[in-house]
Amino acid sequence: MKKYGFAAAGLCGILLMTACGGEEEADSQETIAEVNNTALTEEEFVGELKAGYGQQVFNEMVQNIIIQDKAEELEIGEDQVNEELESFKESYGVEKNEELLTMLQTQLQLPVESMDDFKNDFLKPQIVMEQLAEEDVNIKEEDKEKYYEENKEDLVSVKARHILVEDEETADEVISELEDDGDFAELAGEYSTDTASAAEGGDLGFFSRGEMVEAFDETAFSLEPGEISDPVESEFGFHIIEVQEKRESYEDLETDIEEALREEQSKLPEEVMQELMKDANIDVKESSYEDWIQSEE
Repeated sequence: MKKYGFAAAGLCGILLMTACGGEEEADSQETIAEVNNTALTEEEFVGELKAGYGQQVFNEMVQNIIIQDKAEELEIGEDQVNEELESFKESYGVEKNEELLTMLQTQLQLPVESMDDFKNDFLKPQIVMEQLAEEDVNIKEEDKEKYYEENKEDLVSVKARHILVEDEETADEVISELEDDGDFAELAGEYSTDTASAAEGGDLGFFSRGEMVEAFDETAFSLEPGEISDPVESEFGFHIIEVQEKRESYEDLETDIEEALREEQSKLPEEVMQELMKDANIDVKESSYEDWIQSEE
């Protein structure tokens, strides 16, 4: 799943709204609250926000302008943004735009009122950053083959399902039923104490070495597709494991290898932003803000 800078953007939205509210007031010394007969003025409130978060938000606002300008320069079009939107929806398991908007507003607390806001203020900058991060990536066939040979063991993944029971006697009973042509998925629903996977017929999806507990891991990667294990004991109970698929050939893993190399060769977001800030024409008019600009580490 991609990472998005939602928290910072949300804070920026809050401070922007506060600043706008302050401009509308004729007198910044106006009392906005009284606490035990002590007046709290808007000037004090905004001053605290500025002191605590001002530099961060100032840079975020500057960076947002730079990124939006870069989006125009790169000619980031509606099709690209919509493609990013579909990818985002898929990663969060959301199908409808209305569902996504509700999730963005309630769960992620983003200051967006419409999908257009989300696409323009969040997804378009994401595309810009990714495109710039990957502009120097050059993945050659020999690089992929070398990476495969050096990391073959760690790259292998299996798709498996299991039935988890409390004791070995029950595990033997399940295996006996499987040997009598019992349906694995049905038996998982009937016997497995792993309720999450039991609801899916015991399916665990694809996983790589090291993701499961040691005993489970060793057995799963020793099986061939279609094989069912003897009872495997772990701290959770006794597992009956069936490996359904194994991805271990270069052809199986080529996409994963490309993604790994792309990540290795890509610039970090911080590097991309530093370069953008360095190349931008930033003219700070108010001297008290000059030291706030963070163009480099």
